[in-house]
Amino acid sequence: MGECRYCGKPAGLLRSSHPECQELQLKRERVAQGGRQRVSAEVMRAIKGTGSFDELETVISEIQRSSFIAPTERNALLVEGWQNAVGHFLEDGLLDATEEDRLAQFQERFALSQVDLDRSGLLSKVAKAGVLRDVTNGVLPKRMTFSGPLPINLQKGEQPVWAFASAGYLEDRTDRQVIGGSQGVSIRLAKGVYYRVSAFKGEAVERTERTHVDTGMVVVTSKSIYFAGPKKSVRLPYEKIVAFQPFKDGVGATRDATNAKLQIFVTGDGWFTHNLVTNLAQLGK
Repeated sequence: MGECRYCGKPAGLLRSSHPECQELQLKRERVAQGGRQRVSAEVMRAIKGTGSFDELETVISEIQRSSFIAPTERNALLVEGWQNAVGHFLEDGLLDATEEDRLAQFQERFALSQVDLDRSGLLSKVAKAGVLRDVTNGVLPKRMTFSGPLPINLQKGEQPVWAFASAGYLEDRTDRQVIGGSQGVSIRLAKGVYYRVSAFKGEAVERTERTHVDTGMVVVTSKSIYFAGPKKSVRLPYEKIVAFQPFKDGVGATRDATNAKLQIFVTGDGWFTHNLVTNLAQLGK
């Protein structure tokens, strides 16, 4: 005889639960789901507001008690509410200073870890939105901190702004090949009669190929774009760039030089990288 998986009492032959226990569990789950939605809505309201988060703590505790929400779910619900608030703030593609401050205050008040908040990449989006806001307002961002030495030598007065690990560096390279051509031949038509086919030069054909050169770190600074890898290192000052080209996963740049070819930095976030470097290039003028 099986036992009910809800109450633990005998459930009858070939049965794993009592119908009434199963129905009660379904009702509790519906109540719990409604409570989770209420927590998310309360978090959103609190972050969008201006007051302290002490009242929110009380409201969430009450919702948990009345909605059969396990205490172990609390942290996940707070993270979900924070993420929903970020999505709301970034609907217009912008994040103002007040919104960024409220998100940071909420994170600190409820001791939410960066790992939890960035599981879907939203914490990084918040940081990127803040950096772009600074740059577009004519302010050089000073948000980046590094646990170890940078793999680049900064110029005097140069400030690192953002770094991308495991980034790719590509170059457009042109090969020239000669197609056709002949050294000339003589063809015997009859006794004593020859027809000579004259020599001619082949046609030079150029072929441009995009080549992955290396994988390393891309560092965007106040003055330049750097790439540092095991096989290749590049410093590209903004003042030497005549054109930027946006890509879905990175940005391309063309130097002010004869026969310069496109250099591409694959960062994984083309929209952010393109907006960052083009605004920094203007900021430095």
